[in-house]
Amino acid sequence: MSDGQHERYKEVFCSDCQTVLGRYSTKYFSDRDIDELVRIHHATHIKQGHMMTIRISGNV
Repeated sequence: MSDGQHERYKEVFCSDCQTVLGRYSTKYFSDRDIDELVRIHHATHIKQGHMMTIRISGNV
């Protein structure tokens, strides 16, 4: 961003696959929204027992 502010993102990371499955802007998505998106869109990883974490990242 041009005014010196950095947009913050929450990343959904699969420890088993060592892959970022998604990045969601904290400006537009609440924690509840992100939890719902993870349950819906990453259900396969969850059903396979993969360890998922949500971590904060800076400007992407």
